[in-house]
Amino acid sequence: MMARPVGWRDHLLGLALCVAYVAILIPTANDLAMSRDESFYVDAAQRYGQWFEDLLTGEHARTPERIDAGWSYNSEHPPLFKSLFAFSWLAQKHFHVFEHDSTSFRFPGMVSAGLLLWLIYIFGARAKSRTVGAFAALAYALLPRPFYHSHLDCFDVPITLMLTLVTYCYWRSLEKPWWALWTGVTYGLALATKHNSWLLPAVLFIHYVFFASAEWRSRKEGKPRMGVLAPWWLLAMVVMGPPIAVGLWPWLWHDTFGRVNNYVSFHMHHDYYNMEYFGRNYFRPPFPISYPFVMTLFTVPATTMLLALGGIGRQLRAIVPEILQKRVWPYGKIVADLRRTDILWLGAMMEPILVIALPSTPIFGGTKHWFPAYPFLALFAGVGFARLVSVLQEYWPTRAARVAVVVPYLCGALTLAPALIETAHSHPFALSHYGFFAGGVPGAADHGMNRQFWGFTTGSLVDFFKREMPQGGSVWICDTTWGAWQMLQRDGKLPNNIRASSSLANADFVLVHYERHFVEVDFQAWVAFNDATPYYVLKYDGVPIITVYENPRHRRARENAPSSRINSR
Repeated sequence: MMARPVGWRDHLLGLALCVAYVAILIPTANDLAMSRDESFYVDAAQRYGQWFEDLLTGEHARTPERIDAGWSYNSEHPPLFKSLFAFSWLAQKHFHVFEHDSTSFRFPGMVSAGLLLWLIYIFGARAKSRTVGAFAALAYALLPRPFYHSHLDCFDVPITLMLTLVTYCYWRSLEKPWWALWTGVTYGLALATKHNSWLLPAVLFIHYVFFASAEWRSRKEGKPRMGVLAPWWLLAMVVMGPPIAVGLWPWLWHDTFGRVNNYVSFHMHHDYYNMEYFGRNYFRPPFPISYPFVMTLFTVPATTMLLALGGIGRQLRAIVPEILQKRVWPYGKIVADLRRTDILWLGAMMEPILVIALPSTPIFGGTKHWFPAYPFLALFAGVGFARLVSVLQEYWPTRAARVAVVVPYLCGALTLAPALIETAHSHPFALSHYGFFAGGVPGAADHGMNRQFWGFTTGSLVDFFKREMPQGGSVWICDTTWGAWQMLQRDGKLPNNIRASSSLANADFVLVHYERHFVEVDFQAWVAFNDATPYYVLKYDGVPIITVYENPRHRRARENAPSSRINSR
């Protein structure tokens, strides 16, 4: 039980978590070159920014032709966070707020990551206890892959924030009906963030059936009304959500129905991209049902995963229907709360994972496509942690009662330390990082798991390029986009005289990002250079990440240049 209701002190703690996390993300972002997707969103944000400037100056910005010029690029993704990226870039353009241009585009995503920690804490504190909320927020912050994505000019962390926020507002509306308005507003913002939001009403409705049946049964038995039975939240989502999304997206202001149809069709018939899983390269359906389950097990720190499973087990009696409780889970005395919170958390956690598990759903995004599951996994980990603390305190010797006060802090430090170590060690190779259940990074390589995507690891070769090409030269950049390469130069990290080459055979150096479908590029380099020996290999925990081949022409031209063939961590 909480000593006092959740109030301003809790929000102050949530704000502190938010600010501290963003303060960590900003400097560590300098270690990460931009990924493929980020380079496209940078271009979109700059186009949006120009349109916003035209809107302020009154240069016919609202005409269909000018709207299409500013908003048709990358129209397969909604506008909200690209607009925020644009505003952040405009602040950089006019006031030079950030050290690097890349940080200005990434900053709104970082803030969304910090706000998510605030929200997780408040959700856990209100639903269970401050111990649950605090541990859950820290456990989420120390997930290696979300930590990487929290730096980015992308939508995966922002949509995780939005879906968690809609779920929280819905949960509050079951007690206070005016929260239904916030549910509608936040759902509109979620629709304007990413298409992951489409299925959320179904998840909430399934939970509502459980809640409403329990509430109706309670009223039938003559007990006082404890919840709001009318589904005002659903009405608000239907009535308010789509108009807000359309209002925020100028591209939809004319030919609305036709363009909504194009947007939906794009994602319903999405292209398939390559992803390696247990030694096989998948690029067309059917995809393995086990993929999201195994990848979650392999990439979430072991202590967090075990505590989450323990928390679900702890609350299982409150999750299964009452008629089955004694048969399915006859142990314990857990009673479901009035809003059936555990069912809501479990549903919100499982829906993104089950969608990816469908054999027809593309798996090219690694773990990022089910990030919205992770706040609820972290909340269950908080439940498991709180139970662990209560057991330790219960059996603590009476004469050491004063020492028992420190048990939550000591226990928290010990259970979060492995996740902290993993997350720190994963940077800046988080998409290559695997945890205990995979056997670490080498174990995952032995299993044939994907080592990276998006070409962002090229940023880890900046010092190599400057050392090996002091007078400039050319590089064939494999999976790195031209926009991502140019951002390295725009940020001043890479000299402008080191150019990206469109010709593998004519480049001074050729990069091969270690992905299974790029094996052919190794052969192309061998044929072009008549040499199969790598000049340099970038490694993480001894596992190759990028192979660099040198053009013999460049080899003959350089004189006494330093040569380092091994880079390991």
